[in-house]
Amino acid sequence: MDRAERRLASADLLDPLDDELLGLVADTAAPDDALATVCDLATNHREAWSATRQDKALLRRVLNVAGASRPLGDLLARHPDAITALQRTEPLTVRAVADPIRAAVSASTDHEEQAANVATIRRRATAWIAANDLTDNVDVQHVAQQLSIAAEGVLTGTLEALLDQLDEPVAARIGVIGMGKLGGRELNYVSDVDVIFVHAPADGAAEDEATRQATLVLENLLRILNASTTMGRAYEIDPTLRPEGRHGALTRQVGSYVNYWERWAKTWEFQALLKARPVAGDLELGRELIRASEPFVWREDLDPDVVAEIRDMKGRVEGKPEVRKHGARQVKLGPGGIRDIEFAVQLLQLVHGRADGTLRVTATVPALEALAAGGYVAEDDAVTFINAYRTLRTIEHRLQLANERRTHTIPDDDDKQERLARSLGYRASPDSPARAEFLRDLAALQGRVRELHAKLFYRPLLETHAIVPASAGAVANPSARRQMGDEDAAERLRLLGFRDGPAALRHVQALTKGVSREARVLRAVLPAILHVLAASPDPDGGLRLLRDLVESHGSSADLLNLLRDQPPAAELLARLLGTSPVAGELLIAQPQGTDWLVDPAVRADARTREELVELALARLHWQDRNDAVRRFKRHELLRIVVRDLDGQAPVSLVGQELAALGDACLEVALAGELEVLADESGVEGPDTLPFSFAVLGMGKLGGRELHYASDLDVLFVHEPAEGADPDAATAMALTLAERMLAALGQITAEGTAFEVDADLRPEGRSGPLSRTLSSYRAYWDRWSEPWEHQSLIKVRHAAGDAELAERFMAEAGRLAFPDDLSEERVTIIRRLKARVEKERIRRKVDPRRHLKLGPGGISDVEWTVQLLQQRHGASRPALRVTSTQVALDALQDESLLEHRDATWLRDGYRFLSRIRNHLYLLRVRNVDLLPTDATTLERLARGMGYGRNGRQKLEDDYLRVTRRVRRVCERVFYEVEPADPFGRSAD
Repeated sequence: MDRAERRLASADLLDPLDDELLGLVADTAAPDDALATVCDLATNHREAWSATRQDKALLRRVLNVAGASRPLGDLLARHPDAITALQRTEPLTVRAVADPIRAAVSASTDHEEQAANVATIRRRATAWIAANDLTDNVDVQHVAQQLSIAAEGVLTGTLEALLDQLDEPVAARIGVIGMGKLGGRELNYVSDVDVIFVHAPADGAAEDEATRQATLVLENLLRILNASTTMGRAYEIDPTLRPEGRHGALTRQVGSYVNYWERWAKTWEFQALLKARPVAGDLELGRELIRASEPFVWREDLDPDVVAEIRDMKGRVEGKPEVRKHGARQVKLGPGGIRDIEFAVQLLQLVHGRADGTLRVTATVPALEALAAGGYVAEDDAVTFINAYRTLRTIEHRLQLANERRTHTIPDDDDKQERLARSLGYRASPDSPARAEFLRDLAALQGRVRELHAKLFYRPLLETHAIVPASAGAVANPSARRQMGDEDAAERLRLLGFRDGPAALRHVQALTKGVSREARVLRAVLPAILHVLAASPDPDGGLRLLRDLVESHGSSADLLNLLRDQPPAAELLARLLGTSPVAGELLIAQPQGTDWLVDPAVRADARTREELVELALARLHWQDRNDAVRRFKRHELLRIVVRDLDGQAPVSLVGQELAALGDACLEVALAGELEVLADESGVEGPDTLPFSFAVLGMGKLGGRELHYASDLDVLFVHEPAEGADPDAATAMALTLAERMLAALGQITAEGTAFEVDADLRPEGRSGPLSRTLSSYRAYWDRWSEPWEHQSLIKVRHAAGDAELAERFMAEAGRLAFPDDLSEERVTIIRRLKARVEKERIRRKVDPRRHLKLGPGGISDVEWTVQLLQQRHGASRPALRVTSTQVALDALQDESLLEHRDATWLRDGYRFLSRIRNHLYLLRVRNVDLLPTDATTLERLARGMGYGRNGRQKLEDDYLRVTRRVRRVCERVFYEVEPADPFGRSAD
């Protein structure tokens, strides 16, 4: 009996089998999901199921929703009263949503209860809209309008209820302005709801009292609507399009907005106001704000820079990592995507709407229709864009419905693509799956959009608005640069330390041009920053990254305030950008990361493994699982990099912190996959799964000595629970291990977490990913080789069941630290080391520059220490440690290594590890080789503190350190008189 039959049988729907029902199920986007909802309803809510089954139209709507959206199907199965919402036939209105929302919020003063009530009503409205969308072939514009009306109703009802609940006289008129997709009545199923707020004193009220009360009410509104509840959250209400973003006042009066627009606002803020529309609260006050914005949006004189800035913004959108990674699968930002249409339309509106009021509309399709009617766009072009926009938005809607997640990327998984194609009406043919035709149609559509975007965005009369050259003059001051001239300014930058003076000048001009607050602040602080950059390893790269960082912050005041008010933090920022492209990229990817630069006390302390695990697991509960672990890793990696480059963490501590971060990522990946496995298995939770599971750290992870470029070497071990089926438990453990590897190693829009390598397991890649402890014992006793015993020196608990890990480590210890290490085994170990060095160093590579495997490299230190650990660990418990450096200390304490030898090995290990880490931070591809390129070697030397022209000193130190390490290795590991490969004294 297959899964579907088991489900039908458990729901008492198998005998007799309802062929009509199965036909309806089979016609949905995801028949398995639709069937699961039906069976859950029939099992747990028989009366509701019977009523639904008798109403064929209602049944079709239920099935279509469940087949397109797992979360909404789950809502209908768990709360069958939500099915009644699907019976509506009349269009949704603001009041139809606002009235029950107002009642639900007014019924309680507890924000959590209010939030849950609002989320419940919102989700039922979403289910109704989805039912119409999926069953009645409703136009996507209508769907987006209905989703927007639902959001307006939620905002309206919640705001009204909060005003009703005030225990003081109403002192403020409050208006809510919809921005972005809400302003354009173009909301997705899962969208941020962008808003700004405006207030004014009520009759007779003081301005201060009105501001206080309006802020209090709006903070409560955000708290309720953004809260996570058992029914999800109502919306993600985002008010950061307001003046000064997160750091600006939550609400302002109309006059305050005008003052800001006159003095500080940037082009993108006026472009955003194209979408502004009153949506809730005091609508007349909202219209007053819109009228006040018109002179700024629709200017009499359009600065040509505006056209250039909008084009630059579009270029930056196309350069985003998720766009580069996913390409055409990114239907919003990718080539031929939604943003191509929206940017072209908005630029045309800004240029021509100043004189033609018919273009001043907030929605994309009506704007295209108006542009065509006015002759600004050919009718055929407008129709092409409109049809493409509707298609792309429909794809976006279906993507988001599947799991009620904000996504714009077509999955690369065949099954998920097939489900998406079916939800869009495609069906498989005898010759090809549904997704094949869908992908062909999508590629053709994107090609048409891309071509038309180029035509409208770059080629019409807009082309006459060329980018105005930045003023010639002094380096940081536009008026002085005008007197000096570009050539002299570029030469000054070259003399200051920048290799490419003209390119550096272009970055300076871009940073300081204009009259914005941003430009004024940068003109004031840039001379000091240029001075620090000029002394850094890579001044040109640092200046380029500074420009990217400033642009990435947009209108946020955080970075400008830091540069102006925190000179030490500004200096540290410049040093980071001029030292490491990796540091710069991490800062650009997470603008909030600049917080690490402000407080030295925060940078001074390392985070423990326990702290990192707690922080990582907390993210698991409020973010997408895969995105959460990647964002967490990226955020914490930035902290470690900042501490490292700021001199707060020696290389040994960097290794420990990276290992703790690796452990935390393993723990959160394990916890997430256990939850999924428990859900799929139908058990109450991960604790009730029929096996225990542990992750063992190996190699540098086991030794807590990770480098930035290190993989996480691991072993997996599991143990069936008492009374459990061993085969079933093993199958689940193998699934868990496979999913963990994928969860951490997969590249997503948020980047990667860690590459996890399980090849040290028995039988390597050919062996099972996870074994029971008894299986490991059997393998070790019969088949294991000396190198496998040696690798077990590094084993430690990294994640999962600590008690199981301890038992594993106890068993591994008898192999890692044998009572008697025979000379035969020693000979095998020596031969293996020589073979590794011979086979893994490529022919064209000079072995003497190989940091890891070359003579005197990291491998010499590790193998020497590990051989001594194997020889003496059984009788010397202090040697049974995983860290190379801790083992060196113990060997010295136990008089098994002379003081000088231990010092040479220790210094060599740290020095070579620092080089590898700095090569990674320089974004050098091969971190195992000391560079031969003079420029790269000089940047490396300066990054490591050698100062200008320090590359020769670095080379000299490298030769001295590796000679010493090799001398100890030959004498202690090989037990031969050292033969210096360099022909020089180790001293």
